[in-house]
Amino acid sequence: MDFDPGKWCSEHKGMLILALASMLLIFYFFFPFLDGIILGTVFAYVGKPIRDYFGKRKRLGSLVATLCIVVPIFLVLGLGMIEIANQIIILAKNQEAIRTALGTLTQQAALDLTPWMKELLTGGLENAASIIAPIAASIPVFHIGRVASLGIINFIVSIPVCYFMLVDGESFVESIISLLPHKEKEAYRKYMSRIDYILSGIFIGTIYTSILGSIIAAIIFYAFGLPRPFALASIVFVAGMVPFLTSWVVIIPVTVYRYFTVGMEGAVIFFGLASALIYLPSELLIRPYLVAAKSSLHPLLVMLSFLGGALVAGIGGFFLAPAIMGIIVGIYQVRREEMAITEEA
Repeated sequence: MDFDPGKWCSEHKGMLILALASMLLIFYFFFPFLDGIILGTVFAYVGKPIRDYFGKRKRLGSLVATLCIVVPIFLVLGLGMIEIANQIIILAKNQEAIRTALGTLTQQAALDLTPWMKELLTGGLENAASIIAPIAASIPVFHIGRVASLGIINFIVSIPVCYFMLVDGESFVESIISLLPHKEKEAYRKYMSRIDYILSGIFIGTIYTSILGSIIAAIIFYAFGLPRPFALASIVFVAGMVPFLTSWVVIIPVTVYRYFTVGMEGAVIFFGLASALIYLPSELLIRPYLVAAKSSLHPLLVMLSFLGGALVAGIGGFFLAPAIMGIIVGIYQVRREEMAITEEA
């Protein structure tokens, strides 16, 4: 006997309303932890290859995978955020001293420049400081503390979410598919398999690239004695997840900074080592192999998804938007293949 969805819904109307109301309440209660849930799910995608290496020892593999993903990200981003927060507080409290220091530094670094170039550089830095410092001072410290506290809580929530998604994620998806009519199960499994493949390519490629690049960057920045090395490395981590941005957004400004502080030779040495050790391994080896080979998404779509999601919904949106894009592309690809098979038949 064929399954009639309309008849089934009319017979179980009360139960459906209760289930929908319960789901809305659960979403309401879980909403403050949405970033942590999304982040933990992304970490689970990234940790799947490590978990699968352990074979049948699924719980041990899930634990190891969670630690391998969470610990380096926590070290880079956690220490980086602390350095950035300290810098904002210092900037807000010492505006005049910073302007004076910038002027002195510029005068010392620009001795070999022509007078008009020196004046232009000095005026530009002082104007930038006069714009940025009041903005930093206007940021409510209480609001920063609240946002930072919620971010830390969400990161902590992402750790057990990652572990249990690795342990029970496939079983959870299969239990949902089992509720569907029998004739539709295989079709939904095909869709889910393609979506899973695409999302794995997006997140595994981008986060592995970012982790490797940021760890190497932290070591290089520290070795060269740069101020706030972990803050710079955290920027490398975030930039590394967005195609076309990559680590150049940090390497080039730091190279310019090295030029004005230690001279041309020091800037060239830093640029060469940073490019060879940070950019080349991650961007020319890991990202093309993992992202392009598995996700089958155009880099422009990935970039717009990451940036647009971050602007609209913060950390959660940063990862959720490309996931939604991957789901849409996966459904489109499977449907196009089914239509091609039908036309050939």
